[in-house]
Amino acid sequence: MGFEVRVDSAGAVGIVKVAVGFGWSWDPTDVRSFARRVGWQTPEPVGTMRRGAVFSRTGLRVWWDSAMFWGSGRRLQYVRVPVSDCPAPDGLTSPELLAEAMIRVRDAITKELGEPEHGAGPEEGPAWILPNLVVGLALGPDTVDLMLVNPVDQRFWMDRRHDGARRRTAMGGWGRFAEDLAGYLETLPADARVVVTGPGGRYVQFAIEERELTSELSRSEFIDPTWRYGDDIGKLLTAQGWSPTEDSNWWRKLPRNAGRTAISHFAAGTVEALRTLDVQAVTDLVVDAWVEGGEDLPLAALGIPPHPTSRSQRAEFLRSNAPYGFDIGPLRVDIPSGIDIVRAAREFVWTWTRADIDGVAERFGWTLEGEPRPADRVVWVRTELRIDGARARFCCDGDRLESICITLSDSIESQLYEEGPPAEVRDQLTAAVARAVDGLRTELGAPVHGTLWHTHGPVWSTRRLVLGVAAVGDTVELYLVNPAERERQLILEQQQTARRAAEREWRQFFDDLSAIAADLPEQAEVTIDAGDRGCTTFLRDADGLRVTLDAEAGLGLHPRTTELMRTNGWQRPATGRPVWRHGLYRPALFRDFRRFVEFALWPLRTRMGPYTVLRVHAQGEEHELRTPSTGSTGF
Repeated sequence: MGFEVRVDSAGAVGIVKVAVGFGWSWDPTDVRSFARRVGWQTPEPVGTMRRGAVFSRTGLRVWWDSAMFWGSGRRLQYVRVPVSDCPAPDGLTSPELLAEAMIRVRDAITKELGEPEHGAGPEEGPAWILPNLVVGLALGPDTVDLMLVNPVDQRFWMDRRHDGARRRTAMGGWGRFAEDLAGYLETLPADARVVVTGPGGRYVQFAIEERELTSELSRSEFIDPTWRYGDDIGKLLTAQGWSPTEDSNWWRKLPRNAGRTAISHFAAGTVEALRTLDVQAVTDLVVDAWVEGGEDLPLAALGIPPHPTSRSQRAEFLRSNAPYGFDIGPLRVDIPSGIDIVRAAREFVWTWTRADIDGVAERFGWTLEGEPRPADRVVWVRTELRIDGARARFCCDGDRLESICITLSDSIESQLYEEGPPAEVRDQLTAAVARAVDGLRTELGAPVHGTLWHTHGPVWSTRRLVLGVAAVGDTVELYLVNPAERERQLILEQQQTARRAAEREWRQFFDDLSAIAADLPEQAEVTIDAGDRGCTTFLRDADGLRVTLDAEAGLGLHPRTTELMRTNGWQRPATGRPVWRHGLYRPALFRDFRRFVEFALWPLRTRMGPYTVLRVHAQGEEHELRTPSTGSTGF
């Protein structure tokens, strides 16, 4: 894409040096004292979050220069510091940039601390283990983050990683494949095709349609003669729910909206069928997946190697069958007009109020589309750019002007493709963005990655104006953004960072709890006690896993919560004591226990306060499951 990824390796090393020499007590006093020692601003809550994590502006040369202090009760667990501002991995830009930024910071810290180990706190990534501190690196959604971790919490998360690995190993190869296959099928788009092949041409293939998922299993006549099977296998397949046909494969169907547990049964049934056909091990399988008329699908989530047969003819097919020749050639981008707009924008005296609309339109030679009203959030204008659909929009919030978005290119016309444009057509848009960035670089110099209102992209910023280019929908757009929007976006990013951390804590709690629930013998119970907030109890019986929400919790539920519970299958309480009930029926994969535990605990979770402690009892013993942290250190 031709823009710089800011990575403050020197700043990261400076923080590490201070952290190594700091006298960590890992209590609330460390929050202000460490921030002061390393030269950050005074930590404070963000936005309206008064009982969660606190943040400090770091002054690092990155877009999100804000460190988070995360803890629980009166203990500091870790500090998370963005030290890069890379493009998001799922954007138009190269995902390798994020990995390259990680390498640059890792190499800089390695020179100070030596070779790293793996895993810092709750995150994956390199880690340097010191006597009273763990230093690590982690990937955020669009950053590389430096982690400073309490050694007590490092041990907790290392144990969790080991427990997860042990659980996955205990599933065995076929169990792991069934889990992975079920999760993979859930993510596939319409018109996806997946073919899993074993030795001798034994295979199962999936067709994902808008409303239905179909699985086909190879008939004996269609595989290698040395692997053919007889009527006894056919009877087993019929008993497993497969339907025979006279001149085609065995098949099964499932509605797309059948639900998570039904997809698990569908995947587990497929695995059972492959084993019935005497496929000996998962390591004998290969896989291929694609979208009909489209691109190949990623396969890593299935944990088996790709089929060696190439599907390289798809690109040529798409080129020869594209709806219009216009979509094959490069998109037209009016770079000279974009440069003229940039020059005029840099000279304009901005107030960043709604009053700028008329002045900008007059200065740039644009024509308002109708008479704007004071309450309009978006005001459209016609521009003079030499493209189709030459328009721009002013985006306002009350009297404040937030941004101006100017279309710089023709459209790729994605509506002509039922499932969106194929990869080579989308590449036209990527190339158009690159040409626009290169053109503006001649006028403005090298850009950096940053935030452009509600998107990300190459940015040139001053105190009065932020300029940038982004692919929005089917076109390339030039953004002129109020610099104050960066501060607003930083607050949103801080809140999202805290929410991601909290969800990571809850995911681990649910992983641990579901492992306990899945291993319960029949007629055994596990209870999650939230004190005066009530409790939830799981009972394992011959049919599956039952859950009850006790009267204390039931009495305190918000009406909106109870409405959603009834919608999602909870049995309404009888008159008197309001005890709610639900159930998960066997057979079920581990992922079904995991999802059910999270679902069943949600009503009780809505009643928890910031200092609620969850105690887990199973078969007369208390399990040391850590209540998810809120981020608050009591500082």
